[in-house]
Amino acid sequence: MTHYNKVLITGCGRGIGASVARELTQRNVELVALNRSREPMEALMASLGDGARITPYYIDVTDFEALDALLEQVCDQHPDIDLVLLNAGLDTPQRIEHFDWRIAKAQIDTNLTANYVFAARLLPALLKRGAGRFAVVASLGAFAGCPFEHAYNASKAGARMMIDGLRAELLESPVGVTGIYPGFVATEMIAGNAFDSSQALSVEDAGRIIVDGLLRGDEEIIFPEEMGQLVSQVVTMAPLERAQVVRQLMSSDFA
Repeated sequence: MTHYNKVLITGCGRGIGASVARELTQRNVELVALNRSREPMEALMASLGDGARITPYYIDVTDFEALDALLEQVCDQHPDIDLVLLNAGLDTPQRIEHFDWRIAKAQIDTNLTANYVFAARLLPALLKRGAGRFAVVASLGAFAGCPFEHAYNASKAGARMMIDGLRAELLESPVGVTGIYPGFVATEMIAGNAFDSSQALSVEDAGRIIVDGLLRGDEEIIFPEEMGQLVSQVVTMAPLERAQVVRQLMSSDFA
């Protein structure tokens, strides 16, 4: 098992990020926490108590120039970060007949492009340190395009290609790369998407699965197992068959 002393985590004010933050602080890990909104982050810190070691920073990760400048500062102030966990995400379903490319761009900027700003600053720092892990929360949606959610799926598929490419590039380095692929998790974000998520996993279970996988040094963390198996079957199907299967995964409000 690997032990991490200081973890940089994004999007940890709510949902999966907050659950992972709880798991890590319970294991005496220090956090460098980046979040867009101040209120949920402050509420999380208050709930964790005085014993939790958290340094918060507030930033919109789609303001790339500001993010780049902040990360330079973070690297100077925290040269001992040994795990980077990129969790910030956005999911806004749209029907194509009322499609707004600006909404799609916001998802791609948040779920994919921002990850490269982090990579550009933090991977060289980990390599210089000679150890560490770079982890990105993608989605099982990275493996197949779904109705109304294809912009989200595209952004997560891009994140998956980023993860695989970085792993191959850093194969002989001391820095590991982990791709995290959750299925449906009961968060505020999933409540507004187009999927039938009635069987969603709890955020507590998701946080525990992610942290346990990172401590093991897993290259991929895929859950729930049943959904992962379904996705592995879907990607091998012929196009029209695949389209019919993913259509059945959608909420009746959208289908």
